Amino acid sequence: MNYNIIRLAFSLALTLLFSGVSAQSFEQAKVEAKSEMNVLYFENEPYAYKDAKGDLVGLEVDIMKSFVKWLETEKGIKLKLKFIPYNEFNVFYGEIQASPVNTIGLGSVTITDLRSKEVKFSAPYLKNVAVLVTDGSVPTARNEEDLKNEVLSLAPVTIKGSIHQSYLDEMYKKQGTIRDYVYVKEAMEIPMKIKESAKYYGYVDAISFWKYLKANPDHYIKMHSIANKTNEYFGFVLPQTSDWEVVINEFFESGFGFTSTKEYHNILEKHLTFEIINKVELD
Repeated sequence: MNYNIIRLAFSLALTLLFSGVSAQSFEQAKVEAKSEMNVLYFENEPYAYKDAKGDLVGLEVDIMKSFVKWLETEKGIKLKLKFIPYNEFNVFYGEIQASPVNTIGLGSVTITDLRSKEVKFSAPYLKNVAVLVTDGSVPTARNEEDLKNEVLSLAPVTIKGSIHQSYLDEMYKKQGTIRDYVYVKEAMEIPMKIKESAKYYGYVDAISFWKYLKANPDHYIKMHSIANKTNEYFGFVLPQTSDWEVVINEFFESGFGFTSTKEYHNILEKHLTFEIINKVELD
């Protein structure tokens, strides 16, 4: 855990202390019929971000608000959300691990076996494809040799501590090479670095790639499908000490599950378009 994580953990602890809010488990919330939850979010459009008016919006934010309504209707518990922003993924993720039990993280976090040993995950709320992208002038990698010669020789750009960095680590390990990373804070900065210079490349999630294409029709950017990762799922994250995942998973999975409802589909339609919804919506 680095200095920034320690400092932010201390800051959050002081905030809770002086606000008079005690960390409530779900079992306590059932008894008192109310609770407050700290919602740590990694700023990343369209998942959780401030709009032009300064309002917090995003598909993860809307899903959390739907959970609050469901919790009061189905369990009789009034839940107040306290949103806390982070602009560095590794700090956000480390903070979740060190936070009180009444904490949840929204960060388009990919569910992995390794992370499941460090945090608790909700049931998935979204599918994802991680796409490897370069400038359009880079020859398309059709096989492993092309990937090595045409792509891996470029400068890798990634978010520190992200699943995408681990994919790059795996490729370099397989090739027996080491490269220095160019770190950025937000996913959209990766294609922007590629637009700045064809020497860069990196992984982005399918939604970020789609969003970039819409905003930059003048830039020819391509994905190299041979290196895409197609079996990712996003979930909300909680500290290992939390017992809130039980009721959150009931929200996602009871009956046909929240992700089968019109409300869920409406949230996706609010933030995404049809072509990308088809790729990321849970079946």
